[in-house]
Amino acid sequence: MKTFLRWSLLTINMMLPLALLASTFLPYISPGTFWPTGFAGLTFPGFLIINLLLIPVWILLRKKYWLLPVTAILLSAGAVFRTWAIHPFHENTLEKASGSKEFTVMTYNASNMGLQSYTENKAIRSNVYNTVVFGQADILCMQEFYTNEHPELSHNIDSIRIKAGYEYYYFTKDMVYWDTWHYGIVLFSHHPVLQASSIPCGASAVGSGSSFLQADLLVYGDTIRVITGQLASYMLTGQDFQALKDFHFRGLAYKMRQTFTWRAQQARQLAGLIAASPYPVIVCGDFNDVPVSYTYQTVAATLQDAFLKTGNGWGRTLSYLSPSLRIDYILASRQFRVHGCEAMRVADSEHFPVISRLSLKK
Repeated sequence: MKTFLRWSLLTINMMLPLALLASTFLPYISPGTFWPTGFAGLTFPGFLIINLLLIPVWILLRKKYWLLPVTAILLSAGAVFRTWAIHPFHENTLEKASGSKEFTVMTYNASNMGLQSYTENKAIRSNVYNTVVFGQADILCMQEFYTNEHPELSHNIDSIRIKAGYEYYYFTKDMVYWDTWHYGIVLFSHHPVLQASSIPCGASAVGSGSSFLQADLLVYGDTIRVITGQLASYMLTGQDFQALKDFHFRGLAYKMRQTFTWRAQQARQLAGLIAASPYPVIVCGDFNDVPVSYTYQTVAATLQDAFLKTGNGWGRTLSYLSPSLRIDYILASRQFRVHGCEAMRVADSEHFPVISRLSLKK
């Protein structure tokens, strides 16, 4: 019996470090080529924590097997530092220095401004307004945005412009219902919008995720490019969550597999837009993927992650499922200096907005 237990422990101690390494390195392979890689990064935080727990166990048992999890963790250091921001002594403030050329950028998945089954939830909509006004971002990018031109319904574009004082905006209008119901991605700005366009990137049933919004802005005499969007979502339903609870994974796995492939294509398209930009570029939005993923590594390859530069902890941006889910990002090219970044905890919101304070290096 003792021999069986010893060999069982040894097998587990070998498999768990290998699982951690797989969750770290498989996301470098496109899910379009090998779809299981799309699942790998989702498991990384769990396998990391388990391997950390193995170390004191083997030390207490006075066995050198602790070297296996330690080695796996060291080899996974890059993924660790993409998952957690560690700046305990950095003053992470969003307050702009007086007389500086600093500016703030906010990205916020607004979940259709509280529209549910074509019925407007006034409390949620008001909460979004209050968050936008409180954030006071110079540049505001919103995904899953809804506005209505019907006189008896909410013209959210005009309301936000008035409440937050934005002079400039651009709206993609990815989907239109009944002539007045508009869905898509919107950018608001206190700085002049020199040009803006909607770049198709697929099709989405939610009206956000069908295009990238690309805009060139004049900020303190310099031209910068902002690209924002929402990459393909799993579009999980109540039935999917119930299937998960009942351990019925086949249908859910197929849906996720299709999404992995589509999102990988969008990530490569977005990386191409970044490479083609003649100006310093800021990319922000809802990537619907974690930092240890093919999506993130493809898009962020040449950019700075604002949260990782100045934040602390997980930086959670999704309010449900798991505390490890950071899927909304602000990424900036190396020409920018990142002064601060944080995810704002907002009650009754599916996504937490991310806001960052930036300036151009001179």
